[in-house]
Amino acid sequence: MKANLNNIKQNFLIEEIWLLTFGGAFQHSGIYKANTKEKERSYFRNMLKGYLEQIVLKKYKQPVSDEDHIENIIRISNYTASFKEVLKAPINIGISQKLLNLALKYYWCLGLLPEPPHFPVDRIIQQKIYKQPLVNWTQLNTIDMYMQIINDARVLAKQNNLSLAQWELENFLRR
Repeated sequence: MKANLNNIKQNFLIEEIWLLTFGGAFQHSGIYKANTKEKERSYFRNMLKGYLEQIVLKKYKQPVSDEDHIENIIRISNYTASFKEVLKAPINIGISQKLLNLALKYYWCLGLLPEPPHFPVDRIIQQKIYKQPLVNWTQLNTIDMYMQIINDARVLAKQNNLSLAQWELENFLRR
């Protein structure tokens, strides 16, 4: 019974991770077409969750390179192109990175996956980097813009002898 209870508890936390991930990535994003029904939105989120879980659980059991991580962000954006009936447009790089990076951060913090290669780029962390002008992450359309923010943070993390994920976690908590 105890093993079963532990599985139930872990499954509960994983479902909460996905609620937080979608809430964090889709807030203020305006991704949905006007007048889409909640049933259609829910179907899209469930399909995307399944796709993201495949990426997260299969590709991130071991540390991945920047190149592989960027490829996965692009894959997520490309995957959403098939949901034209629900979305105004495919999810851009900013929202795709936020989805993937948030999920990886939560799984890492729970000890379910190794440390992620990057962190969720948003306004809060850009303010910590003092990146000017701030890039609206919901409108981040290129990998170059995304990687500029990551590389600026990498410099600060290195100065503090921290990985990117560790640096972001410490600085996010100090907001």
